[in-house]
Amino acid sequence: MNDVDTLGPWLRRFLTEHIVSERNLAINTRKSYRDTFSLLLPFVSAGVRKPADRVVVSDLTSTRILQFLAHLEESRGCSVQTRNQRLAALRSFASFVGSREPTLVEWCGTLRAIPLKKAATKPIGWLTKPEIHEILAVPDRATLQGRTEYALLLFLYNSGARVSEATQLRMADMQIGRTDGGHALVTLNGKGGKIRQCPLWPRTERVLAELARGRTGGDAVFLSRYRKPYTRFGVYHLVARSAAGVPSLEGRKITPHVIRHSTACHLLQAGVDINTIRAWLGHVSLETTNIYAEIDLEMKARALAICDAAEAGPHRPWKEDNGLMAFLKAL
Repeated sequence: MNDVDTLGPWLRRFLTEHIVSERNLAINTRKSYRDTFSLLLPFVSAGVRKPADRVVVSDLTSTRILQFLAHLEESRGCSVQTRNQRLAALRSFASFVGSREPTLVEWCGTLRAIPLKKAATKPIGWLTKPEIHEILAVPDRATLQGRTEYALLLFLYNSGARVSEATQLRMADMQIGRTDGGHALVTLNGKGGKIRQCPLWPRTERVLAELARGRTGGDAVFLSRYRKPYTRFGVYHLVARSAAGVPSLEGRKITPHVIRHSTACHLLQAGVDINTIRAWLGHVSLETTNIYAEIDLEMKARALAICDAAEAGPHRPWKEDNGLMAFLKAL
């Protein structure tokens, strides 16, 4: 085994240099790539019966990669989208190695030839305004933690923020209690390092102002009961627990992204144009935002009513239309 074949050095260069310095990928993408290999290495190591440090590039055969992808779906219960996400990370790694080592170009081609799996498009779930209000009523606002949970849920609905945007929010990112009469704003750090500002409702401003008392600009806005910044898992757990307290939502999987979808649908129902919603949610492409126009049944019903053809009147033969003939003769 030589240095060219050893997987470890290639993987270190890929994860610490290539995707960071050369490609400047978003932090969440880097973590996703890292997690892919954290799952892959133990699987391959067990298959070839040697320690992970001694695994070589040639051990990552297309057959073994396909077995790993099947393992993700069947044993770990991952969706097809997650399976494709892991495969994309492996393809990127293969391209990185193949572009730098001519002897591994053939190996690179075999891995990149593994096709993505077609996934059925799932309908987007969203909540009505009464359902959102029932979720917001679940936290016990008589306690500090309950007020924090209420503020986080209200913020997610107001801003349509992604989970990562909410957990990364700092006190310095909020412009509340402005003395110049300006509207309260929050600055969100979105995917790919993109930054956008979102207006806050007066009630959202009030609950966030309460959380901001005695805090410095670098402090996280949302703290758990242990006074630590909320994690992604913590936000998911809060939303699921709050939804479980609403009887009408029993059996439905409610996630923070469902609240994000609900924000978009409610903005659309209120008559906000689709491009404004795109900017509100931080979408790069308008096509991504157009899905909300397709799932709003009320808008479809209104469009159908507008386009509905008027009922035909009684039939009158041409020869009986004396008024029309008189009109033509008068021209």
